[in-house]
Amino acid sequence: MRFVIVGWLAVTLVHAAVAQQKKRPANAKPGSPPASATVIPADPTKTVFPIETLAVEGNKKIPAEKIIAASGLKIGQPALKADFDKARDRLVASGAFLSVAYDFKPSATQKGYAGVFQVIEMEPLFPVVFEDLPASDAVLRAALREREPLLGDEIPGSREMIARYVADLENALEVLGKGSVKVTGRVISDDVKRPAIVFRPPGSRPNIARVQFVGNQVLPSTLLVNTLSGVAVGVPLSDTVVKQLLETSVRPLYEARGRLRVTFPKYTTERDSKIDGVVLTVTVSEGPSYNLGTVKITGVPAADVARLDRMANWKTGDVANFDEIEAGVDRIKLRLKEEGHLRAVVSLERTLNDTDHTVNLVAAITPGPRFVYGKLEIKGLDIISEPVIRKMWGDRAGKPFNPAFPDAFLADIRDQGLFDNLGKTNAESKINDGERTVDVTLYFAGQGPDKDQEGRKKRIPF
Repeated sequence: MRFVIVGWLAVTLVHAAVAQQKKRPANAKPGSPPASATVIPADPTKTVFPIETLAVEGNKKIPAEKIIAASGLKIGQPALKADFDKARDRLVASGAFLSVAYDFKPSATQKGYAGVFQVIEMEPLFPVVFEDLPASDAVLRAALREREPLLGDEIPGSREMIARYVADLENALEVLGKGSVKVTGRVISDDVKRPAIVFRPPGSRPNIARVQFVGNQVLPSTLLVNTLSGVAVGVPLSDTVVKQLLETSVRPLYEARGRLRVTFPKYTTERDSKIDGVVLTVTVSEGPSYNLGTVKITGVPAADVARLDRMANWKTGDVANFDEIEAGVDRIKLRLKEEGHLRAVVSLERTLNDTDHTVNLVAAITPGPRFVYGKLEIKGLDIISEPVIRKMWGDRAGKPFNPAFPDAFLADIRDQGLFDNLGKTNAESKINDGERTVDVTLYFAGQGPDKDQEGRKKRIPF
């Protein structure tokens, strides 16, 4: 059952009652309109004027021009309130919106209507995936765009919307001459990155029992088989999951050897004669090896570029090993966080040069705000021990916050042996985004300050 909140914002049309004000005749009765005035009725249920402007508010993913087109209204079209009612109903029926409302009023020129649709889009949206249907991906998407012009390659996961797309696909396949093909659709999480709505024929899926590779030369079959088997064996067969597992498990093996154009052009399946399941045979096209060309760092002051580049230690001129390249990215992010940039992001942009088989990189850095130390709270110590720990901590308020320091500080206290029978210790950090500060709480468990066997306090050397 679709719960759709449909609102209609009150339409108040106060149109210009006078096209041009002229002098009132001397014999005109008091309160009568000028002789040359044009009085326009203000009742939107009866007054027809052309639409001068149409706009959309509240949309996030669906372009305004698509929404206006789906409404059925057009600029210049004579319209009444009833026309806007029908346009709203068309948008509601699209299934793309949780709520649709509208407002229309006299335009700035006072010669027509200015209409505005207020929408709330259905969320979340899921990518559409086709499996084992007797038509190509491109053909099926084109057929859906013709039938469902408002939504693209992502749709809401409601039962009504999925049923509607199932009907669209069955109809499209019949029109394409594929006969009466049954289609099912449901949200599944075969995609390791995000769920998708998968449309495919009904029926259960066999599990992947074994995997094997053909076409590989650079990497041994044993390595490929062991890597893919670890994540694929026992998983229900699905085009989506096979492609995703190849991308996430096998591609990195090749990219660590500079094989940046590796592809998996096809795979086949056959029933395993000994095990209940299928044998998955993957064809590999390894492509040429690429060397690392130039690496450009952006997003930070020029004075920081050289030190971050040294820290990353990218080996330009050597084989582009993306395991090492990503490790360099991680070192940069770690250093930025140690300097207080807790929200730092580093993204790599690749440019492949197929002539000389090199890859140039741009490391785009977004440091984000710098966070500093805020308050320090200590729990679990008495009034004698706490000041000592505060002195060891030092005056850090206002200095760049290093997220690794609190735990390292506690480890150092434990290594110095300042407390007997010290139990579990831990540090808790609270980030205050508004103030860009981080408050730290240190928790101590045990008997408090160190004492020797005779119960005397051990000397704390500071």
